Amino acid sequence: MELLPYFLGFAVICTVLSIGLQRRTVWMWSLGWVVLYLLSGYVGTFFFSALYYADSPAATGYAFLYLIGGLVLWLPASVWWATHRHFFGTRATRPPQRRTNEPTPKSPSA
Repeated sequence: MELLPYFLGFAVICTVLSIGLQRRTVWMWSLGWVVLYLLSGYVGTFFFSALYYADSPAATGYAFLYLIGGLVLWLPASVWWATHRHFFGTRATRPPQRRTNEPTPKSPSA
């Protein structure tokens, strides 16, 4: 019973995220950047801690291998996310201006 609030919170978060992704709202695009930022911090934390505690050249090499693996996953995702902003929401644009020399449209009943 003590895990019930966590399960309910997780269910609510997943529901909100799924609705945001289905409707492709602008806040979902911004939240994607937050997730990518947190993911890069997570990978960077492990890289620097592995590099700090490395006691041999092999351990240093594995730390850099971990960094390269994180970059291989993170860079294509962030480039795709940056170039597909137009999929999420509509940007505020000015309505098309009517020319003054165009005739006023007449109703079909006239």
